[in-house]
Amino acid sequence: MEKNYDLIIIGAGIIGTSILYHLYEEGFKGKTAVFDKEDAVGNFTTSLSAGAFRNIWSTDINMEMTNYSIKRFVEFEKEIGFPIGVHQHGYLFTYYKDNWDAIVEFKPRWDEKNVKAELLSPEEIERMVPGIKTRITDDDPEIIELLGIQDIVGGLFGPDCGSFDPSAAAKGYVEMVLKKYSGVEMYLKKEVKRILFSNNKVEGIELLEGEKIFSPWVVLAAGPYSKKILQDSGLEEEENIPVEPIKRMLFITNLPPIPGFEKIPLTIIDKGIYFKIESGNLLVGRAKEDQEPGFDMTPDINYYRDEINIYMQERIPGTEHCNVRSMWGGLYSVTIPDHNGILGKHPSKEGLFLAVGWSGHGAMVAPAVGKCTAELMIHGEYKTIDARPLCFERFKENKLIKETIVI
Repeated sequence: MEKNYDLIIIGAGIIGTSILYHLYEEGFKGKTAVFDKEDAVGNFTTSLSAGAFRNIWSTDINMEMTNYSIKRFVEFEKEIGFPIGVHQHGYLFTYYKDNWDAIVEFKPRWDEKNVKAELLSPEEIERMVPGIKTRITDDDPEIIELLGIQDIVGGLFGPDCGSFDPSAAAKGYVEMVLKKYSGVEMYLKKEVKRILFSNNKVEGIELLEGEKIFSPWVVLAAGPYSKKILQDSGLEEEENIPVEPIKRMLFITNLPPIPGFEKIPLTIIDKGIYFKIESGNLLVGRAKEDQEPGFDMTPDINYYRDEINIYMQERIPGTEHCNVRSMWGGLYSVTIPDHNGILGKHPSKEGLFLAVGWSGHGAMVAPAVGKCTAELMIHGEYKTIDARPLCFERFKENKLIKETIVI
């Protein structure tokens, strides 16, 4: 292995590969090495995601980044020459009365940010999602009280939102870079143990087996392992990122016996439960509220039975017949203070660039993250999107960008 590079990228998921691609498209001429502990590009967190994208957010920066990214996903096959299965089936959020007024009040902000957002009546929701009951009329009021569910009074529909294959996008980025440019080396099954520093400047990296590779620039895009890498690199708590790995579980079931259900958008109902069509089946998920941080990814079928499907069958009779066919766990890299990504230069470690902590929406902002990082590294400033609100310094300066629309 060559020992010296102009740039090292840690992480070959959709974030790291997008940064790689956009750097060379932006004019980078140096030699780059990309390291990942997995045996294939886009093979860990990227491949375990729900594979969805949306521009319905509560923060301006997330709206801007996903607006940009959605356009790039739609044009991906034309631009990169690699199919990624884009399908703009839309996102449908449903709301109880206590939250609905705030959504109606917020609607002009989405209009201002060129985010297509439609407000739907309960009747329109029922036409869009066959079988759903917007009004709760269960014969057993004790069950309704126990579950804490209420009537749905309105819906928010984002027609530009949809699904794609993040792993295919990561592979497409790498294939295009290797085809168009020289000087790029991909090192898979090579786990980075730590980043090397000298006088607070990046010196390179050390691999798990002890080998050292040198470079003045390192981009950290290692998802849920990013904080541990920085900790093992000697960073004190105040220098490290406030990001924790949190397990999220996804379940694949058969479709319910409801005519037309195969045409639904991605739908979010009670308690943050979301579901969408996935290759003729139904993908269902929900963030577990009391999930402790850690690297365990074991799925639990009882979580589906006791805390997901019990709500599904009350809201959509017929889904009690949805049986789990497969399931898996993945890891969100959750930025604890505000559920937003951390992007840009590390303030006290020269040569270290961060692209971490996306809290579950990393795949859907990847094109924007790549573009912004490339502009910052090549030109010294953001040009396409002003991503300064996502800087590391916001935690110390108490300038959090709190994202409230998370699932």
